[in-house]
Amino acid sequence: MPLAEPPPEPEQIEAEEVERLIALAEQGQLDAAAQRRVAPLLRTLVWLQHTLLETRISLAKLKRLLFGKRTEKAPCKPPPDAPPTDRARDTAGRAECPADSGTGTSTAPGAATAADPTAASPNAADTGADSLPEQPRPAGHGRLGVADYPGAAVQFCAHDHLTPGARCPACERGKLYAMAPLVRLRFSGQPLVAVTRDDLERLRCSACGVLFVAHLPPAVSRERYDTSLKVMLAVAHYHLGLPFNRLETLQQMLGLPLPDATQWELVEQVADVGYVVFNHLRWFAAQQPLVFQDDTGARVLSLLKDNQAEPPPARQGIYTTVLRCVGEQTICLFFTGRQHAGENLADLLALRAAALAPMLWMSDALAANTPKCHGERVVDLNCLVHARRQFVDLQAFFPADCAHVIAAIATVYRYEAHCIAAALGPGQRLAYHQAHSAPVMDALKGWMAQQFTAKQVEPNSRLGQAFNYMLKRWAALTGFLRLPGAPLDNNPAEQALKPSVRYRNNSLFYKNPHGAYVGDVLSSLLETCRLNGSNPIDYLSALLHNRSAVVADPAAWLPWTFQGAPIPTAQAPPVSPSGHLPPVIGHAGVRGVAVP
Repeated sequence: MPLAEPPPEPEQIEAEEVERLIALAEQGQLDAAAQRRVAPLLRTLVWLQHTLLETRISLAKLKRLLFGKRTEKAPCKPPPDAPPTDRARDTAGRAECPADSGTGTSTAPGAATAADPTAASPNAADTGADSLPEQPRPAGHGRLGVADYPGAAVQFCAHDHLTPGARCPACERGKLYAMAPLVRLRFSGQPLVAVTRDDLERLRCSACGVLFVAHLPPAVSRERYDTSLKVMLAVAHYHLGLPFNRLETLQQMLGLPLPDATQWELVEQVADVGYVVFNHLRWFAAQQPLVFQDDTGARVLSLLKDNQAEPPPARQGIYTTVLRCVGEQTICLFFTGRQHAGENLADLLALRAAALAPMLWMSDALAANTPKCHGERVVDLNCLVHARRQFVDLQAFFPADCAHVIAAIATVYRYEAHCIAAALGPGQRLAYHQAHSAPVMDALKGWMAQQFTAKQVEPNSRLGQAFNYMLKRWAALTGFLRLPGAPLDNNPAEQALKPSVRYRNNSLFYKNPHGAYVGDVLSSLLETCRLNGSNPIDYLSALLHNRSAVVADPAAWLPWTFQGAPIPTAQAPPVSPSGHLPPVIGHAGVRGVAVP
């Protein structure tokens, strides 16, 4: 009976050993060791035959099952019958192309050789060991200095009996003088949420029954939940991906419980003031000259429940879209719901000033990413890494052809790395690419077209489809050769999606669209802070401490302007001539001094 499932570890065997086992079988001389070797091979063959006959598996999935998941860091071997020249070219091409990240973000090809933009792709098989650059030693523990810990509490430890100017107890001749202190760092663990218990002394008159309650120190907040707690919860949940229930478990272990429902209420308070800035950021982002766009799947429980209704909604997919707008500053906006990325971009373009030039729009080539409205307000650019990725997947089957394409793209990325290292302006960068990258890309385009003309590639094959993908989108893929400031790929958007993916993997879902909106607001503020070099904790704390000023003038409280924003003077509570707070109704229902 055919096997329904593949063997857990498919056997890999060299052709010479197979011939040896066949010869032993023909001679009837299979020993116990040879029999143990043959049995799993036969099981693999039976399963493979059954699977292919049933046509239940794609070629890519079959490769993964038989040979494991492959990355560019561990490239698969070309077929053993491949010519030596093809194998060498394939090895050279792979050496120039770093691996894609686990979240779908691809590292820029050829970045490792950016120091020499004119050098050809190095071939490890053709160079000696002496020509290889020395690899930097990995950093170990304890490499950070005292200056790397600005938030550390400082405790000065003085001598018990020695003072500057005193006579030296060792020689009794010289005098002691002060030097810079010897610094020693100590690390200790602490809960994310700390709780302070204030026991306020209460006194009651035996005659009149008036209750007097001691005051908190002036520097102590009167709020039950401090601003710092709200900010830390927002950062931990939406930026670091720490679920509320896990934090609740940790706090319970420490004897400082904080229910997950309470955590949600506190982060919602942060979003109550953050959405004002978020709305202004949307308008500001719409005026920028360049936008990176991408999306990923999301889970919203109430929307998933709606999908099961009769009749189901016309669109059942749920997505998180990121729009990373780059110009004077970098703004990162997140939108979670049923809208496609193109629809979210169209909503943003509706806020763009009519007098501005069309926005450069970088995305992959999915139709859902195209804005149906305001499409004339953008210049379409496509991701070169997405095009390259198809050839990476086909290296095992077309080593020579794929290596040729990958090497050409790697050369372009080395030129781009040179532009970045030299800090070239948009015009200078465009001129450099036109002089160096344009011949490479033109030659690549002509070579792919010639492969079809000479009937070296079948148009309907996987390789032919990869060629057609590039040729049909050539203008969008090569915008960096025509437009100042046009990027090569969509990696910035894919990198910006990492917090959303981390949240989805850890917290799993949003409960309803309101929860998703709170997540979008806070994620947008946190990521925009990070991209502009602002401390997210300081920023959110400033918003909460100056709520009225933020609502009145959100433009003054953006992540790159909040430090210079005017802070209104807080009114101090009235103070009696004796220096104490005026009496209020105490908890016992009688007149006294109590804490609000």
